[in-house]
Amino acid sequence: MTLIIEDGTGKHDAESYASAEDLTFYAVKFGVVIPAEEPAQEALLRRAALAMDGKSWKGRKTNSEQALAWPRRGVELDQEIKPDNYLPARIQYGQMALAAEIHQDDIDPIEKRKGAVTLERVEGAVTREYATIPNTSGRLLPAAPDRPSATQFADYLQKRGLFAVRA
Repeated sequence: MTLIIEDGTGKHDAESYASAEDLTFYAVKFGVVIPAEEPAQEALLRRAALAMDGKSWKGRKTNSEQALAWPRRGVELDQEIKPDNYLPARIQYGQMALAAEIHQDDIDPIEKRKGAVTLERVEGAVTREYATIPNTSGRLLPAAPDRPSATQFADYLQKRGLFAVRA
């Protein structure tokens, strides 16, 4: 099944910002692993687009009928309001990076993943200890926040970087 690609017009049936061919070129260019079969690549791009829809982007959808989060109106970047049909290249690259991250999460065995650093001691030699990642739910954990997709999306999210929440 061929992907319906968003082109900046706010399609009501769009499924992705990038094609499987785009993802293949991205994988070669950046040395990431993706499935060889086109249907599996398209499925990864659809999953990445769904994950992107859950993010809090700057601005608001161009129209309420569009399927994906972009294009958006009222997006200010570098003290300039972008046109309503603006579809940043970083959104497309971010989707491809996120698709590669999702695939890596799918193929990595859970027992080889590392949690947050809980202990680090420096006394000549460095000791680093990682938290155990529980797998009681049987679900895979989401991609880590320090992945390339997060960098691609940073300028377009409502909140960028660290922020404090008062309890």
